[in-house]
Amino acid sequence: MPSIPDRPIRYPPAGPFITQNCRPARSDGRSVPRPTSYINIMSTASPIVKRRACVACTNAKAKCTPQAVNLCQRCARLGKSCTYLDLPQTRKKHKAAPSRVALLEGQVGQLTSQLSALTRQNDHSRRISPGTPVDVSKSLTNGSSSSQGPGLESADISILLDAAKDPSHGLAPQTRSGLAGQPSLVDRGLLSESEAENLIQTFRVALVPKFPFVLIASTETATRLRKREPFLFSCVVGATIGSSHPLRKKVTEEVMKHITLRVVERSQRNLELLRGLLVYSAWYTYPAERYHPQLLLLIQFCVSILYDLGLHRKPNLSLDEQRALLGTYWLSASTLGRPITVKHDSRIDECIENLASTENLSDRMIAPFIQLQSFLIIMDDTYASMHARGGRTLIQVIRESLQRQLDSTKARIEQNIPFFPSPLGPLRNAICTELLYAEMRLEELALREQLWTGESSSAVRINMLMAMIQRGKEVISTIRTLPESEIAQMTIITSAHICAAVGYIPTAVLSILNILTASEGSITDTEVQAILEAADYPHVVTELANALDTRLFGMSPADKEWDITGSLCSKMRLLARCYPYQVKAIVGSTSSKDAGQGTAMIGADHPQEDPMVPQLWSSIDGNDGNLEDMLPIDEIQWESLLSDFTGFN
Repeated sequence: MPSIPDRPIRYPPAGPFITQNCRPARSDGRSVPRPTSYINIMSTASPIVKRRACVACTNAKAKCTPQAVNLCQRCARLGKSCTYLDLPQTRKKHKAAPSRVALLEGQVGQLTSQLSALTRQNDHSRRISPGTPVDVSKSLTNGSSSSQGPGLESADISILLDAAKDPSHGLAPQTRSGLAGQPSLVDRGLLSESEAENLIQTFRVALVPKFPFVLIASTETATRLRKREPFLFSCVVGATIGSSHPLRKKVTEEVMKHITLRVVERSQRNLELLRGLLVYSAWYTYPAERYHPQLLLLIQFCVSILYDLGLHRKPNLSLDEQRALLGTYWLSASTLGRPITVKHDSRIDECIENLASTENLSDRMIAPFIQLQSFLIIMDDTYASMHARGGRTLIQVIRESLQRQLDSTKARIEQNIPFFPSPLGPLRNAICTELLYAEMRLEELALREQLWTGESSSAVRINMLMAMIQRGKEVISTIRTLPESEIAQMTIITSAHICAAVGYIPTAVLSILNILTASEGSITDTEVQAILEAADYPHVVTELANALDTRLFGMSPADKEWDITGSLCSKMRLLARCYPYQVKAIVGSTSSKDAGQGTAMIGADHPQEDPMVPQLWSSIDGNDGNLEDMLPIDEIQWESLLSDFTGFN
């Protein structure tokens, strides 16, 4: 039985009270009441203890009324054992609390005074060098035991203050290159000093106009560049030597070694790495991979390093930093149709304005690249926001609005192009290609079948498709007529625009043929002839492939397939051979219906001869109208082949 707690016993009233008049009557005859006294009627009851409920009543959730010292009325009535538990000793805890508070207040006061002293005597406190790791765990351990021992030492607090200046976790990434001091391509004898100097000069004169976001100073030599910025040197060499150079694979290995060790493994971030990645990505050609995962990864590295260096918000950027910011914006927004990660804000406009006033001519042409890219972003956002079944009127309104914006941008660009000297001819060609590509993309809505529900045969739509064919041919013609030296130096963005044209032209032709066939039920020889002659697709795309082949002179067939340009050239020739079959499938099926022969010719390996068709084909790879060169592939295979071009962009 637990002991009774040591506390005063109170006796609550157990019943009603009575008043007794005990005094005699007064002289005037009135009675005088005696003082009131309280008499407990249950005077024989035992004293009652006020405490918490017993165990039995607590378990039963019943009312517990004390009857005796260790007995309640319910347990007495039921004959149960009545047991009470000790009350918690809360008073003792409350007595200990003030001393704890006082101790903590004293520690806070001590720390405050020490911090004040350190602030006043900062020059005498111990400093930690940026590259030295801070043992914060030891300092925190000392601080946690201060309640039981002496307070924090001044040196420990100084360490904590230094660590608090950079709230990030872990050690700082290494700033020293793991490849410093290792022999370069020149040191290993793979490239002579004069060859390296010529490559740097070629990059400065011929490649910078096509991608004016990384500039090599005219006073910079190859020797200084490879010692001071070895990664940038390797990237410049890789961009300049071309696809067919025997050192191409060696240079690629050199670049990827830097990227793996410095960017991935050591998480290094500096302007040299960003500029080198921009150059390497802009002229990326090897290895060619489906969906281009390596190229996308390199561009994402550019974006990551840009933000890690704080170039998007850092004040007073250098000229090289401003070029790198604009180059990352342009490259990330242009490549492979992926969502952009660098926004066009006031910082972009500020950098454009600053660079336009420099003495470098290439800096003045950065604005057209950015202006055209910003227009394409606006156009893509507008197209993405359009709902299905928008109707011809909505399409015309949107297209005319975008046309006005493009005309305004084009006017600002063209008024400056004639004033640039002849050395910047490659830059003019690059800008013209960008403009033609934007004009071709204006007609893209004509390819979206869901927007033309109920009016697919609209003359407006057919005119847009014909304009797309014409602009696509102009893009291809601009590239096809370039000098071989310029073709060898095309950027990956120009390659993407070429792919778009190669994919849009046959798509537009087949769309027109399907529209006319569905609306009229048949199509005449004259109509088909006019459409095919306007596109002249097999001839145009074959000539383009022949022109691009100059970049691959001397390469083996296997090496060509590992190069982006070589892989595209082989698929262009395949498109040229498959395209006539796709046209014949549409035109021939219509003729078969008219002759009552059904549509059995569609998808057949050897379509029946149609007297209307053989006269329609121009030469394909030197074979005049030879239908034996056609490759019969089904619709799924054709769409997959086209996606290599439209998906590239």
